[in-house]
Amino acid sequence: MTAWTTVRAGLAAGALILAGQTALAQGSREIPADKGKITGSLTIDYNSRSDRSSSGLDVYTFKDLAVADIMILNGTAQRMPGKMLTYSIKFDVINPQNPGQIAREVAILRGDLPIDARGAYTPEGGRLRIDVVKGNQSTSAVKGVIQGKEISRWWEIGELVRRVQKEATKTYSRYVDGRTISIEVKNPDSLTFERLILPAGPFAFLPETRVGGNFDFDYELGNWLTDNNGVTFSYTTGDRSFNDRVTGSIRYAEESGNYTDAKGQKQSYTGYYEYNLRFNEQMADKDKAFFDSASQAQTDAFFSSSDQSKPGIYGRVYYNDSEDGCRRVKKQDGKMECVGPTHSDVRYDLKTVGLTAVQVANWVKLELLVLGPFTDE
Repeated sequence: MTAWTTVRAGLAAGALILAGQTALAQGSREIPADKGKITGSLTIDYNSRSDRSSSGLDVYTFKDLAVADIMILNGTAQRMPGKMLTYSIKFDVINPQNPGQIAREVAILRGDLPIDARGAYTPEGGRLRIDVVKGNQSTSAVKGVIQGKEISRWWEIGELVRRVQKEATKTYSRYVDGRTISIEVKNPDSLTFERLILPAGPFAFLPETRVGGNFDFDYELGNWLTDNNGVTFSYTTGDRSFNDRVTGSIRYAEESGNYTDAKGQKQSYTGYYEYNLRFNEQMADKDKAFFDSASQAQTDAFFSSSDQSKPGIYGRVYYNDSEDGCRRVKKQDGKMECVGPTHSDVRYDLKTVGLTAVQVANWVKLELLVLGPFTDE
């Protein structure tokens, strides 16, 4: 039996399906270094921040977000801040034995992701799911809860930062160059995953996955980071069970510049997030932490991404922000200030190291569910 079987005539786009055991092997196979890339673009219109819009609806538009040689995402998510996200994101799938062969719009992530009064995202209330609509058709639902951040509106952050100066701190540790580095963050805000289930698909070898743990946000520096427990992904392929633990950081840098994208085009940016996420890294021993006398040196060491040899996701996601027509609020000093960008052009330039298709797809699916928190700051 070959790895790929053409769907019988009459199905649009000549969609393809994978055969059983070969599919499972494909999911657990390490992605080659030259194929392990996540590239493409996301355009965000923050209409909720604009004086020019009466809809108040933020629109996220993905264009050719290529996830290794697995799938390509196109489509939109619409967000009414504090209330709901509505998804319509289509998946093209790539033949792993012949990457030039692409089956278009094989599956779609669709439905609503309601946000309740306590800031929790509840996908089952909006029937959020991945529907495979070509080949072996199926439906796989998103389940569980994502407890959102405490603050999501830009104009409230200043007050929060002042408040956290007097509140509790949390210690984060990781291995850097053979030693344990620890930093402290004042009152971080967490995205917590409670019995969260990522849907299976669009391939047969991408299983339903349970997610636990939390991803913390540091308002003072604008960074995302995990504690020692990390974000966990549990799933089964064939007769084997897997438990992945993701630790590390996504660090924000507010600086302008240019970079050359995957198509050789020069792009401008006003800031970027630098990914340094490790899969199944040895747990750090906080009792053996190294505390540098210079806190900035300690922080720099903690977020260093110089070692990209370990299994993980590395690289940058670039933002080019603009504030045209922004809504303004009065600061404590009486000056008026934009509540945030009204438009962002986002470009992905990430690579994966030593990861399988299942591991990479799981992380991308999770990011799709936290679009709002990930792009608020």
